[in-house]
Amino acid sequence: MSAKSIKKWVFWAHLIAGLIAGIFVLCMSFTGVLLTYERQIVEFSERLHDVEPKHTNTNPVKQSKVLASTEVSSGNSSGIGTGSSTRISTDEVVSILQTLKPNEPHIYIRWVNREGAAIPAWAGRHSFLLHPYSGEILREGESTVGKFFHVVTDFHRYLSLAGDYREVGKNITAYANLVFIFLIVSGLYLWLPKRFNLRAFKQQTLLLKTYQNSHHRNRQWHFVFGIWCLIPLFVIALTATIFHFDWANKAIYGAFGENVPKREQHEEITSLAADIVPYETLFKAAKQHANANKYEDWYSMWMEIGEHKHEARFFIDESIGHRQELAYSLFFDTQTGEVTQVLRKQDWSLGGQAWGTARFLHTGEYFGVIGQTVAGLVSLLACVLVYTGIVLAWRRLVSEPKRLR
Repeated sequence: MSAKSIKKWVFWAHLIAGLIAGIFVLCMSFTGVLLTYERQIVEFSERLHDVEPKHTNTNPVKQSKVLASTEVSSGNSSGIGTGSSTRISTDEVVSILQTLKPNEPHIYIRWVNREGAAIPAWAGRHSFLLHPYSGEILREGESTVGKFFHVVTDFHRYLSLAGDYREVGKNITAYANLVFIFLIVSGLYLWLPKRFNLRAFKQQTLLLKTYQNSHHRNRQWHFVFGIWCLIPLFVIALTATIFHFDWANKAIYGAFGENVPKREQHEEITSLAADIVPYETLFKAAKQHANANKYEDWYSMWMEIGEHKHEARFFIDESIGHRQELAYSLFFDTQTGEVTQVLRKQDWSLGGQAWGTARFLHTGEYFGVIGQTVAGLVSLLACVLVYTGIVLAWRRLVSEPKRLR
C-alpha cells in the first residue's frame, strides 16, 4: 500500500472519528476551560468570609442552638459566645461538627494560615464554614461558586447524568477521550507536509494575514492550532485514562513492577472524641513540625480524623492548588501525641509517584498557575479544533458534493 493510500485511509478515519466523538470532545474541552482556575476562584470566594477580630460579635441565641451540648476537651479558653477575638480551638471545631452531625465519624478541618480566615470543615459529606472566633455557622453546604464548579465537574465527567445513568455518562466521556487520543495522533500524521522544507513547515505552523475564503481560514486554523496544542492536549487526554480504565492504572503501576494498590478496609469508628492528647495540641505540634521543616509559610493545613482509629493526619500545604512537591502529610498517634509517619511525595512508591504526577498533569496543576493556564488555553483551542473540524467535514461531505451535483 502506497503512502498516499495510507494517508487517505488515515484521513477518512480521522474525519469519521471526529464526527462521532466531536460533540463530546467539545463538551470536555469547554468544561475544562471553565475548570482552569477552579481552586483559585473557590479560594477567593472563601476569602469573602474573612473577619476582623475586633469586629466579632456573637449572637448568643443563635450559638446556643449549635453549641448547647458542646464540651471542649482541650482546656483552651476561646471565648465562644463572648465575642472574643481568640481563635476557636481544633477540639471546639470537632465538637461543633459532632453536635451538628453526630452520626458522621469522618471529619476534615481546614485551617488557613491567615488571620481572620473562616474555617471550612466537613463531617462526612456535609460541609460547613465556621466563624473563626465564635464558631457560628456562616454557611452550610457549598457556596454558590462551589455549586457552580460541582455542576461543571459533573458535566465534564458524566455529562451531568445521574443515578443509574451516571455510569453511562462516564463511559461515553471515557471512550470519547480515547477517540480524542486517536485524533491527536492521526492529526499529527495528516499535518506532516508532503515536502520537508522550511517553507512547507512555515505554512503549516503559522497563521496567515489574509485568507482566500472561510474554507481556507478554517483549514489553516485547524492545522496551526492543532500542531501548537498537540503535546499538551496529548498529555491531558492520555492522563485522563487513569480516571476511567483499570488497564491504564495497571500500566502506570506495572511500568515500575508494582500492582495497583487495593482500597484499604478500615475499622468502624463511632466516636471522634480526643483520646488522650487534645486535637489542638496536635495542631500546634504540626505547626512546629512545619516550621522545623521549612514549611513555616504553609498556606493551609488540613486535619483528618476518623480514617483510622487513634490517628490524626495533617496535610500541610504551601500552595493553593495541592501541588504535591509543596506539601506533605504528618500522622499522629492521638493516644501518645507522637509522630507515627511523615509522608512526602518522594516517600511514595515509584508507581504512586507516577500516578500522582499524571493526576496533576491532567489539570496542569503540576506546574502551578502556569501549567493551569496552558491547560486552559489548549482546552479552549481544542474547542476551535472541534468547530473547524466539523465545518471542514460538512463542506467535504455535504456542501461540496451538493455543488458538484
